Amino acid sequence: MRIIGIVGYGELGQQIEYFIKSTIEDTKFIYFDDLVYKIGAKDFYSFSSFLDSKFSEIEFIVGLGYQHLKKKKEVIYNLIENKRRLFTFVHPTAIVDASSIIDVGTVIYPNVVIDKKVQIGKGCLLNLSVTIAHDSIIDDCCFLAPSVTLSGSVRLGSMVFIGTGVNVANGVNIGSSVICGIGSVITKNIGEGQSVIGNPQKTVRKIRLT
Repeated sequence: MRIIGIVGYGELGQQIEYFIKSTIEDTKFIYFDDLVYKIGAKDFYSFSSFLDSKFSEIEFIVGLGYQHLKKKKEVIYNLIENKRRLFTFVHPTAIVDASSIIDVGTVIYPNVVIDKKVQIGKGCLLNLSVTIAHDSIIDDCCFLAPSVTLSGSVRLGSMVFIGTGVNVANGVNIGSSVICGIGSVITKNIGEGQSVIGNPQKTVRKIRLT
């Protein structure tokens, strides 16, 4: 039996569990979430206990959502540094070109399309019906909401959140810790730590990164 530990069990963690359960048989889950652990639920442990030695042989997936990407990256790196195995999930309805690379701990939802020579980093989440065109590079712990389209040769830094229905034009570079609001059309490069929205895109605020 495959045992998967989900670190963080809010709405996103539950959604990830659903997709895995519906496609992989003979899988058991244990959970690392302080809120549920406090009420004594079965198979729940405190959030920080995922590095305990008794869990050294299981696989892990991090279920933290787009509001906690910095924490997600910290957890992913802690797991790797402590030689824990990260579970990578690609839904069977997703289309992934054989020349593309998906790193550990990434979750690919149904109906995602990944074109040629795409690189996707550690701990990313690509939600329903995301399309990634050729030669694009996505760094660690990015979150792409449903129906996002990245045109060819797009580059995302780490911990980027791209909202539902966003379109990113060919060759655009987006820095780390950027937020792209729902429905935006991104045609120009974005420096790190900015929040943008609209068509054409406008910067609405700069995010404090420290």
